[in-house]
Amino acid sequence: MTESFSLAYPYIAIGAAALYGLISWGARGKDTFPYPSLSLFLQIGSDWRQTISRILRAVAVIALIGALGRPQWATTSVRRIEGVDIVIALDVSSSMSATDFRPNRLEAAKEVITRFLDLLASYRSGDRVGLVAFSGEAFTACPLTNDLEFVKDAVLTVPTAQSGAVRDGTAIGDGLTVAIARLSSSPAKSRIIILASDGENNTGRVEPPTGAQYAKERGIRIYTIGIGSERGTSFFIDPATGRTSITRHYGFNPDLLRRLAATTGGTYFFAGDEGTLEAILRVILQLETTPLVVKKEKTVQELSVWLIGLSLMAFLLDGFLSHFVWRRVP
Repeated sequence: MTESFSLAYPYIAIGAAALYGLISWGARGKDTFPYPSLSLFLQIGSDWRQTISRILRAVAVIALIGALGRPQWATTSVRRIEGVDIVIALDVSSSMSATDFRPNRLEAAKEVITRFLDLLASYRSGDRVGLVAFSGEAFTACPLTNDLEFVKDAVLTVPTAQSGAVRDGTAIGDGLTVAIARLSSSPAKSRIIILASDGENNTGRVEPPTGAQYAKERGIRIYTIGIGSERGTSFFIDPATGRTSITRHYGFNPDLLRRLAATTGGTYFFAGDEGTLEAILRVILQLETTPLVVKKEKTVQELSVWLIGLSLMAFLLDGFLSHFVWRRVP
């Protein structure tokens, strides 16, 4: 923790002091009234009451000039927090609307991720987390940040292919490539990607194994979470009749997710297993951490109000003493 004193407006204080000095210097050369000789007055000693009055006025003026400079007392504390960098790659394609997970795969994935973030926050506060979403295209939904509540909001409000906000399809390789790009400039010793998907890749410019190889070459581990089953279907409810009909069958490819994780030295998890979140958290907590977050908290205390109060008190005290206590009635 460091402490420092500064003036926010030093030139205003300097200008006010110079102006007051010039006015005082000019007033010294003028006699109050003409008199043939001042020798008689010079023989009279200085009254102690006049001395106190001058001191009070000087204090009042100096305090007021100081207040014009807006003095500040700043306290700065620096806190270094260690952690790892994590990018969550979330599948938002239409296949994630399958209802083999309740209410559907995507909502189940969001629940898994938000619960994971809550667990992570309860154990450690230095990890940075980002979010990449992908369907037929991949994009950064949230940059790396240690504000996990902000990441949770991004997860819950991420655009999806089903809503028409992004192009449909499942480009796992493109999602991994964007996630790798987010981690490439990270100073963390441990950088990981958590891929949440059903593994049904069907489009994209980069094949998923190629994306996993890119991650391996850059020292990034991929941990995959499989969300789905062979019974994946989506339903449509006719608003006119109220009948429910199956609109499409969706697959589930856990083998691809296992291969992606194995390529980088990561691990595959199934979202439906008990203890999946705790298992992922144990893995992350065992990774080597790096001082990632440097929190600077600066507290500034304004001193002008104290100087203005001191100036006002000095003026009032001088006036009170001169006009009431020391006043002589002839």
